[in-house]
Amino acid sequence: MIEIDLSDDALSSDEHSVERRPARETIPRILRVLSPYWRILALTSILTLCVSVLWLIPPVLLGRIIDDGILAGDIRLLAILSAVTAGVALTLLGLELLSDYLLSLAALSVVRRVHIMLFQSLQNQSYGFFVRTDRGTIVSRLWNDGFGTQIFVHSLIRNALGSVVLFASTLIFMLVWNWQLALLSIPFLPVVFCVSFFVGKLNRKFTERVFAKFDEIMSFATGRLGIDGFIVINGFGYDKTTDLRRFSDETEELINLSAKQDMTLQGVNTVFNIVPMFATALIYLYGGMQVIGGETSLGTIVAFATLSAMLAERMSGMASLIVTLIGSLALFDRIFQWIDLEPDVKDFPDAKDLGDTSGQITFDSVSFEYEPGAPVLEDLSFEIDSGELVALVGPSGAGKTTVTYLTLRFYDPGSGRVMLDGRDLRDIRLSSLRRRTSVVPQESVIFHAKVKDNLLIAKPGATYEELVAACRDAQLHSPIMSLPEGYDTVVGEMGYRLSGGERQRLAIARAILKKPNLLIMDEPTSSLDSITERAIREALASMRSGDLKATTIVIAHRLSTILAADKILVLEGGRCIDSGRHSELLGRCELYRRLYEEQFASQVEDNSTP
Repeated sequence: MIEIDLSDDALSSDEHSVERRPARETIPRILRVLSPYWRILALTSILTLCVSVLWLIPPVLLGRIIDDGILAGDIRLLAILSAVTAGVALTLLGLELLSDYLLSLAALSVVRRVHIMLFQSLQNQSYGFFVRTDRGTIVSRLWNDGFGTQIFVHSLIRNALGSVVLFASTLIFMLVWNWQLALLSIPFLPVVFCVSFFVGKLNRKFTERVFAKFDEIMSFATGRLGIDGFIVINGFGYDKTTDLRRFSDETEELINLSAKQDMTLQGVNTVFNIVPMFATALIYLYGGMQVIGGETSLGTIVAFATLSAMLAERMSGMASLIVTLIGSLALFDRIFQWIDLEPDVKDFPDAKDLGDTSGQITFDSVSFEYEPGAPVLEDLSFEIDSGELVALVGPSGAGKTTVTYLTLRFYDPGSGRVMLDGRDLRDIRLSSLRRRTSVVPQESVIFHAKVKDNLLIAKPGATYEELVAACRDAQLHSPIMSLPEGYDTVVGEMGYRLSGGERQRLAIARAILKKPNLLIMDEPTSSLDSITERAIREALASMRSGDLKATTIVIAHRLSTILAADKILVLEGGRCIDSGRHSELLGRCELYRRLYEEQFASQVEDNSTP
């Protein structure tokens, strides 16, 4: 059962609400969003104006039909006036259809532009934004908010121009024709417009709450209905009725909010439609007395009552426009909030392209924290020479992953410098830096796309031969060719049509294809099959051979990587407590020796197996 609650508490904001901006800031930005489509909007506006003016003709013709045709008994004139009325109706039909088509085209073009603006803004956000923001909220803002602008454009053109012009022209025409009758309609105007402003503000509050609640529902549903959610929920035997009950409660609250909004708007529309009937009744009363007294004709009164009904309709349209415009401010506040998002990490004003690089990495007294007061790295300093393979080892929470994030400039350090070839990463354009890097994350990120499209992310212009060569190096070519459509096979959400080892090898092949100057790799913690183990070793070897040696940082979980490393950095508590080769550290570093015994010693026998 839906309970209708109009209390202030029901309309209060929550964590998904958006800061309300003054209308004087929002409205000019809305107009700038519309500006690229001014030609089609102008043409639509002209057609709307023509339609509005043509609507004045039928009531006048109706008065002539009654007075000069029917009551005068002139059949010929009656036929002519009826034919003219039909012609006007056909003209109105054609113009209305054309206007509707152009208006829909303009509205959808604006929707597309808003989608593009939002998508571009989200593309430029930093890693931290996607850590803080779930996929459901992103999808909701990108699509739901974008399509919400379609209603705004329709209302703006249709009501702002059509209603305003026809209202003004009708009122002027009525005042000139019979000012006494026209004045009977005017007293109701202030009431309608005052009510519309009040309801518009209420509609803005409802819009904020409805969209915020929709964000919550999308966040919850997207997480639960993804492939990862399916595995966890079903793998643990989680009681699905708990989620169903929560989804039911959330959607009930959304329906409750939407019902209150609809009830308010529909109630006001009903008032707008009923109130003008009083004006019509007064016109018939006063005008009827004039007809009886011989002061005017019946046709004039009927035509005037028709014009009054049109006036009321356009008055209702303008009132609805006010309600819609004020309500739409909440929608555009949400849109502009995300369009205006500044990435946590961005190009400095004087940043330059990277140019040629040797791949030397230096951490100079770097400190970093994700949350204030909880340092992850403290005064961390080390240097990686060009072309070196460096393994990061340390207990959980030592800062290994954070080191890789800072090297890729997913984050900027709180203090200190991360440098590439002696240049602070903040002095290098991000796009230039990212063109030289590759990453193989621990959980392989595979998109719901073809195998070749997943590979081409690393090098969009790669040839088929290059794809095959990279996959051969990663021990993946044969498994791909066994798929139904080979490299054109769609691998499914998160690549779940592939085995875990095949997903890892696909991520490795992607890195090999790029031929980066800087490679970041987080080895999977689970046991690897022998093919994937060999693929990792050969991939590391291939990217460090020849003239172009990739400087490689690996969060190491495999003894083979430890033994192959030119240097091992031992991290603890956000500091580098020692560095060196495996044999050196084993003899002098107690923490490394303990980690070796706990994590790597059991792999000695496996590592010796060819």
